[in-house]
Amino acid sequence: MLTAASILLALLAVSSAQEQQANFTHHAVLDPNGKYLLNWNPPTNGSDYFTFECVVATRGWLGLGFSPNGAMTDADIVIAWIDANGNPQISDRHGPAQGNGYPPADSTQNYELVSGRKNNTHIIITFRRKLDTCDPQDRKITSDTTRLIWAFSDQVPTSANNIQQHSHRGVKSVQLVNPQTNDGMAKILADPSTKVYDLSVTNVTLPTDKRTLYWCDIFELPQWKKHHVIANRMMIQKGNERYVHHMVVYGCGEEDMSEHLGKPAACFDDTQIFSPMEKCKDFFAVWAVGGEDFVYPSQMGAPIFGDSKQRFVLLEMHYDNADLTPGITDSSTFRFYLTEQLRPVETGKITIGMPVNPVQLVIPPKQQRFTTYAYCPGKCTSRMTEPITVFTGLLHTHLLGIAMRVRVIRNGEEIKSDMRDDHYDFNYQSPVYLSKPLVIMPGDDIIVECTYGSMDRDTMTYGGFGSDNEMCLAYMEYYPKRNLSPENCKSFVDPKNLTEILGLKKEQVNIGPKASLGGGAVTVLNQDQQNVTITNWYKNDLKMTDDMVTKLQDYVKNSPQSVSCGFQGKDSAGGNVTDSTFFKLDGPIQNPHPYVEPAAVCTASSGTTGATTTS
Repeated sequence: MLTAASILLALLAVSSAQEQQANFTHHAVLDPNGKYLLNWNPPTNGSDYFTFECVVATRGWLGLGFSPNGAMTDADIVIAWIDANGNPQISDRHGPAQGNGYPPADSTQNYELVSGRKNNTHIIITFRRKLDTCDPQDRKITSDTTRLIWAFSDQVPTSANNIQQHSHRGVKSVQLVNPQTNDGMAKILADPSTKVYDLSVTNVTLPTDKRTLYWCDIFELPQWKKHHVIANRMMIQKGNERYVHHMVVYGCGEEDMSEHLGKPAACFDDTQIFSPMEKCKDFFAVWAVGGEDFVYPSQMGAPIFGDSKQRFVLLEMHYDNADLTPGITDSSTFRFYLTEQLRPVETGKITIGMPVNPVQLVIPPKQQRFTTYAYCPGKCTSRMTEPITVFTGLLHTHLLGIAMRVRVIRNGEEIKSDMRDDHYDFNYQSPVYLSKPLVIMPGDDIIVECTYGSMDRDTMTYGGFGSDNEMCLAYMEYYPKRNLSPENCKSFVDPKNLTEILGLKKEQVNIGPKASLGGGAVTVLNQDQQNVTITNWYKNDLKMTDDMVTKLQDYVKNSPQSVSCGFQGKDSAGGNVTDSTFFKLDGPIQNPHPYVEPAAVCTASSGTTGATTTS
C-alpha cells in the first residue's frame, strides 16, 4: 500500500522532472505507460556534445541505446544506475554483432556522467556524449530518424560486470538533431484569440478482406476572411492509433466539387484514382503515423480561406488494418489552429517525386537496396521568380522504404541538404524542422531518391496506394509563398521500355491514356494469352532474373524521363504567369560533384578505459 510519504515523494519526483524539463529543448516519452522520459539538448553554439537526461520509474538500472534498426545488434548502448553507496554509475556499451544478448562494455568509455540521483520511485541520470565520438563501438548521431532502444530493471547492479536482465524494454523512433515540431503548442492553446477549423471523418468502417483502405471526403470551406494556419494536430479516435496511418488534405483549385459534398467514399485502389478525387491536386496539409503536433515558427503562417476560387478541399485518410481486425470504425479529426492576425511570412507547399503508378515505380524482390530516382530539372526551377527556402517537410514511402533524400545540384555541384533520412521508419513519418533550411535557387536541379529493401518479398512490389505497394514523394513547405496551383514536379519513365526490360513485348502491353500520369488501367497479354492487369502479371507470371534487376536499376536511374512541373514564371511584360508543362529530358540529371560530409575532427576521448565512470 502506498503511504502518504511515498505519494509525496512520487509527486516531488514528477515536479522535479517537470522543472528539469525546462532546461532541455527536446523531450520524448519512450515507454507507452510513461515510465521512461527522455530530455535532451542537441549541440549548440559550436559545441559537439549532446546532453541527455533519463527520468525512469525504477530504483534499479536504466539503459538507452542508439540502434540502426530497433534491435540490439550493433547498437550503441549506455547503462546507468545508483549503487548501494548512493553513487551514480555509467557504462558505455555496445550490442552484440548478431542478435540480442548481453551488451559488452566498450574498450573506451565516451559517455560522461553529469549527475545522478534517485528517490523512492525514480532514477534521474544526466550524461553527455559527442555527436561523433570517432569510436567504432559508438554510433554517430545524425539528423536521420534515430531508433532509441530503452530498458530498465528494478535490480541494482552490484558492479558493471553484474547487470541483471531488463524487466521492461522497447523501441521508439525520434528526431534527435532537428528542432521539435510541437514546441510552442501550449502557448497557442492558451491564446484566447486562437481559432480552430476541423476536418473529420465519421464512422468509417475498416474492411476485413484487405489491410488498406483509402477514404476520401470533399468539404466546402467556410466563407471566412483570410486566416493563417499557425499549428495543426491530428486527433485520432482513442484506440485507433494502430489503424490510422496517414492523412493528406488537398485543395481542389477552381474545380466546383459541390455535387460531391456529403458523399464520402473509398477513393483509391491499386491502379485507378476514383473520380472525382483526381481533380484535387494541391497539397494542403499532411500528417503520418508517428507525427506530433506541428507548430509554425512565430513569424510564419500558411494561408487558408479568403480565396473565392479555392472553395473545396479533399480529406484523404489512409487506414492500415494489417491483422484484418473486425469491427473497427473510425471518427478521427484533423484540426487547424488559426489566427486572424496575419503573420509577416506566408508559406507555400510543393510536392516532388514519382507518380503513384504500377508501371512507373517497381521494386524487384529479394533486394538489399534498390533505388528509384525522380527528377525535377533546372528547366522547371528556372521559372521561379526568386529563391524559395524549404524549412520543413515530410518524406514518404511505404513498408519497403529504408532511406530517402532530396538532392539539390547547383552549377554542377550538390549542396548540403538535410532533407534526407538514411534510417527511414514507415511507422514514424513526422514532418521535421530543418536545422539548416534548404534554399532552392532558380535553375537548380533536384533529385528525389528513394531506397527500398525487399528481401522479405517474393514478387515485384509496385507503385500503388496500399501499404504493401510503394510511393516516393517529398512533401516540402517553403517561404515566401508563390501564387501557383498546383505546385508539384514529378518525373516519369517510359512504361513501354520498362515493361520490355521485364520480358514483355510492346504488343503485349496495353497502357491506358492516363496510366503514366497515375490513372487509367494497364493490361498485359500473359503467357496463356489471357488479358490481365499488370499487377496480376507481376504477381503470377513475372520471373525476375539478376540480369533484369541490373538493367532495371540502370533504367530507372539513367533513362531520359519525362517531367511534369508547375513553377511560376514571368511573361514578356514582366508579369507573373503560371504554367504546368510536360516535357522530356535528354537524359538523367547528372551529379558530377556529390556532396560529401566533412570528415569528423577526432580528438582523444575524454572518457576512461574500463566499464564504469563514477561521479
